[in-house]
Amino acid sequence: MSAQNLTATILEKKIIKPNMRVVYPMITGLNSEVIQSRINEQIAGLVFSMMLAQGSQDVEPVNIEGTYTTELNEKSLLSIRFENFAIREKAANGTTLLKAVTFDLNTGEFYQFYDLFSQERPYRIIINNMLEAQIKQKELPTFGAFPGVKDNQPFYLMPTSVVIIFPELLFTPHVIGPPEFKLPFKQIQGLINTAGPIARLIPILQ
Repeated sequence: MSAQNLTATILEKKIIKPNMRVVYPMITGLNSEVIQSRINEQIAGLVFSMMLAQGSQDVEPVNIEGTYTTELNEKSLLSIRFENFAIREKAANGTTLLKAVTFDLNTGEFYQFYDLFSQERPYRIIINNMLEAQIKQKELPTFGAFPGVKDNQPFYLMPTSVVIIFPELLFTPHVIGPPEFKLPFKQIQGLINTAGPIARLIPILQ
């Protein structure tokens, strides 16, 4: 395979215990065993940290169900969305936790949100304006001020867009769950880091 056209083979792993069923991916088929192991370790670490954050080690019983979706697996980029739902046995409502990872399959690099954009542009201000417009357009119920994106904002990539994740109950009510906002690449093309991952997915920037 060429250096710019790697894809990963996704195998499914399961953690099944009383009150718990979590499914997560393990990747194979990369040219480098070292890089492959590094990516798998980070994926497993994220999965276990999500379970821990939702009370998997607490004395009080909690039911946890975890799933994932492979949102992008092309051009040496792998982006995976993880969703865990947890509810305590006597609780009226559960909680949903969303996380995501995006890797370079050639190098094993784990991309942060700031890696996507040109540091010469005020990308956070511009993206916040776009997200606030979406909130108004969707008439999304909120409480408090919209917090805006951070340099390490959770996100995942799709073939033609980036999806930005916010935690549940950060500025929206429980009924909404963790809000997700999709921004098509064509809408943010002027902000994109031409040496970053999104540039590989837009032919005009290659």
